[in-house]
Amino acid sequence: MSEGLSAPDQSERDRALDPSRSFLVQAPAGAGKTELLIRRYLRLLATVREPEEILAVTFTRKAAAEMQRRIVIALTDPRIVDPALTQLVAAARARDVERGWNLAGHPARLRIGT
Repeated sequence: MSEGLSAPDQSERDRALDPSRSFLVQAPAGAGKTELLIRRYLRLLATVREPEEILAVTFTRKAAAEMQRRIVIALTDPRIVDPALTQLVAAARARDVERGWNLAGHPARLRIGT
């Protein structure tokens, strides 16, 4: 979502990032489900002892692979420009280093499946 713009369901999107709750995301194609789930996954990575504590389930293997790919890119690409995403990425990267996970080298530790 572009900076300065707010989705009609922004309060629901914000609630989906709450790590104390489980969340089910259902929306039509193009609504931003994958981006929301990536943000939630990054948020959760900043809070867990081990990345395997997080489970994301999608309907297709292609979607699961895309989520994993985009999370690894977020953790390794220093060119993040979205301020909200930058904060989530920074916290997840810090936890990755602190705990010695090396998720970029071991993406299979990201439990994203069908």
